[in-house]
Parts: sequence; structure tokens; C-alpha cells
Amino acid sequence: MTGSHVPQFRTHYLWVDAIVRGPAIPELGVIEHRIASPWPADHNIEVRIQRNRSTFGRWDATIDSTIGGRKEPLIGLDGLHLAENVYRTVHRDVMTAADTELWTRLHAALVDCNGVRVAIAGHSGAGKTTLALALALRGAQLRADEGVFIRGTEAVGLPRRVHLKAGTFDVLPDIKAHDSLYLPYTPSVWALDPSTLPATPNVDSAVRGIDLVLILDKWDGGPTRVAPMPAPQAIQSLAEQSALWSDNHGLTLRNIAALLSNAPCYRMIRHHGDTGADTVEELVASCVTPGT
Repeated sequence: MTGSHVPQFRTHYLWVDAIVRGPAIPELGVIEHRIASPWPADHNIEVRIQRNRSTFGRWDATIDSTIGGRKEPLIGLDGLHLAENVYRTVHRDVMTAADTELWTRLHAALVDCNGVRVAIAGHSGAGKTTLALALALRGAQLRADEGVFIRGTEAVGLPRRVHLKAGTFDVLPDIKAHDSLYLPYTPSVWALDPSTLPATPNVDSAVRGIDLVLILDKWDGGPTRVAPMPAPQAIQSLAEQSALWSDNHGLTLRNIAALLSNAPCYRMIRHHGDTGADTVEELVASCVTPGT
């Protein structure tokens, strides 16, 4: 068989299988992760790659999607831009499939900490990934770094590589020991394989309810602290983030309301330089009953 027919890798994204065929291109490693999916995929995205005949180091590709029967030709891209196009297509189809299945995406991380499922929400740059990784280095199962799907009282994390900025290594130097892929953006990004963290997520418990919702607020000079967040404020905060990913606002509000009817919500304000991991572990130990 020729190189364009040999599978380079196949990776599960919940409802979607991403199948890449052709030469190994380092940047495409951002698509590949080794977290098991809780169910078989109903849709495929197949990427066939070959060398561009006119320019060395450039690639031609065809992306075939079973959602909507889309076929997208790509001509003369470098590895990074090829990876961006494939990554964007995969996540577009995941969002489409999720909406069809009546799931709502939260802009949040998801960790199972000492048997308690914690959703960590907040605006971009609030420190969700850093806090989730800090807990994962202590043995928590990292389910997702920024994408959580909820439907009623159930939740499942979007499996993918964890995206890190340079500052993460300063706060969590132990992360350097884990497998990550360098992506030459400005500023630089590293994509960490979550299966190299101390506790690989158990696929049998991938889909279950959230026990605790934590919304990250600003940093300040005081001690790190948490306080209960009234449900109306929590719904507004979560809905504002989720609205970016779905036009079905009624479904979004229903799923968030169902989540908050089952899980208490807290706001966290952290001291400068504190990941918040100690506070989360104390909160988990003191006031939350683990789900079953």
C-alpha cells in the first residue's frame, strides 16, 4: 500500500473518530491522544495526506467528514497549518454531534479528585488548566482541560491533548517530565499527552454526574478562598461561556440548570502564584459527597 493509505493514527473524540493517513508529520501529533472513549464513534473524519509536488516541506490533503458529507481539499500547507485545519474540523464535528445528541459544552476543566468530580470553569486565562494539572500531579484523574459536555445531570470530558503555555512550566515544573509536543506559535504552545499523567482516566467512569462546580475569579493579594455562589449568578456565568459553542440557548440553560440542581457551586479567588490545588482538596474533603 502507498503512504496515503497507511493509517498514521486513529483517535477518538467521543462521537467522532479522527483517522489520519499518510506521512508522519510532527505537528499532527496535536490531534492524537491516548485517552479511551466511553462509547464507539458514530462519525468519521478521514484525512489523507501527500507531499506537495512543487514545494518541499509542504503538504496536500483531503479532509472527508461523514457529518454533512463535507470534503475539503487543502493545498501546499506547512505542518502547523495542516494540523490547525484538521484540528478545527475535528472540533467542529464534535460540537455538531454533541448538539444533535442534546449535550451542552461548558468552557471548563474536569477532574475526578479523590472520587469527587469537579468542574473548574472561568474565563480564558483564569487558570483552569494549571489548577487541573496541579490536581492531576497529585493523583486526580484529568478528564478535560477546557471542554466538558453536560446533558441533564451527566457529564463527560472532551479528550484531547492539554494545551500549555510557557508560564505553566514555571508554576508546575514537574510537568516538564511528561510527554508534550512543541508547537511554534507566538507565544509558544505545548500539547501534553494526558495519558502520561500519574492517573490515567478510567473509561468505565467517564460519563457520570458532576459533584462540585468551581468558578475561578481574579487573583489578589489576600489568601486563596472560596465562597458559595448563588445559583442565578452561577447560571449566568456558565451560560455566558457556553453560548460561544451553541446557538441552542434554551438547551444550554436547561442543561446548566440541571447541573446546578445537583452540584453546589463555589467562586474561588486565589492568592497570586497559588494554583488553588490545596483549597480544592480541602473543599472536596469537607463538604462534598462523592458521586457513584
